[in-house]
Amino acid sequence: MEVKQIATILNTITEEITGETGIVQEDLTGVVDLGNTVFSADWKDNYVKSMIDRIGKSIFVDRPYSGFAPSILRSDWEYGSILAKHRTKDFEAVENPSWKLTPGTTVDQFEYNPPEVAQGFWNHRQSWQIECSFAEEQVKSAFTSASEMNAFFSMIESTIDSSRTQKMDALAMRCINRLIAGTTGNQAAAIKADYQAIYGAAPSNILNPDFLRFLAYKVLDYKDLLKVRSTLFNQGAAGYNRHTPPEFLHVVMCSAVGRALDVFLQSDTYHDNFTDIGSYETVPYWQAVTASDAVNLATRMSISIADGESTYTLDNVMGVMFDQDAVALNNTNMRVTSSYNANGEYYNNFYKVDTNCMVDLNENAVVLRYV
Repeated sequence: MEVKQIATILNTITEEITGETGIVQEDLTGVVDLGNTVFSADWKDNYVKSMIDRIGKSIFVDRPYSGFAPSILRSDWEYGSILAKHRTKDFEAVENPSWKLTPGTTVDQFEYNPPEVAQGFWNHRQSWQIECSFAEEQVKSAFTSASEMNAFFSMIESTIDSSRTQKMDALAMRCINRLIAGTTGNQAAAIKADYQAIYGAAPSNILNPDFLRFLAYKVLDYKDLLKVRSTLFNQGAAGYNRHTPPEFLHVVMCSAVGRALDVFLQSDTYHDNFTDIGSYETVPYWQAVTASDAVNLATRMSISIADGESTYTLDNVMGVMFDQDAVALNNTNMRVTSSYNANGEYYNNFYKVDTNCMVDLNENAVVLRYV
């Protein structure tokens, strides 16, 4: 074990923090241990200097990952393939003949009036798997007990589960992004333009408290509008009206904007219930960020996807409101199959997932953009 005497640097640090000197460029070599990925040849005892240091404690990075994507997992089914959705057209009001009776007239009660029904079908399935081999005999030499080796394999299982969760997150976000990209007309809410139309000037920036209050007002207003049966916020044919009660509405905000609603409004508003938009979920970004612009709000609010021959590029997406039947991950058939190789003495495990990613533009949805 390498032991470094640090009395001198500790004295220097003490002088810095007590104000006796200014900032000194400190050499932390050997003070802060950054770890090694392979065993070092000089890791011998400090007595006879020939015995190899032993591992005193093993830490297994076993940390479950719960993911961040909104909860759009809906249902599973074991048999069959097609997901079918049925909707009926609204009925027109007609005159009541009982108040128009005259002597000698006949009221026809046998006229046939069938309902108008539309069907939608989804029959695409996505399948993928994670593979990992487990070998016990070959790895026993690295551990001092069965419990320590079990902790090692538990860490691997947890990492597989976290990786699967992360990939399910990515899939769920692609479903939501496709819904966002496909919105048109009243579904595409230009909040910045609405603000400018009312107040005569554009907001100074997206985090302006006045604009955030206006955004909160618009979200609450859309919630009321979505409760009414109409085709205003969906792409269904005329007459196939949809409505979204609050308990069936998902509100998802880009976290930088969603948290701003909390921090900049609720913190300085006496009656915070007036600006509270209710429950909503947040995502740190819609599609991706890079290491160079992880805090770039514009990148976090951008979407760029393709679907067949069409491409969609949207920026400044602050949030989206959608009916729970507008987007969903169904039939998430998660399972594990294993095969033992007797000659090699190891197990091959296959962590399989099948999913059905459903987007229905005939259901209610509103995209909130800073445009």
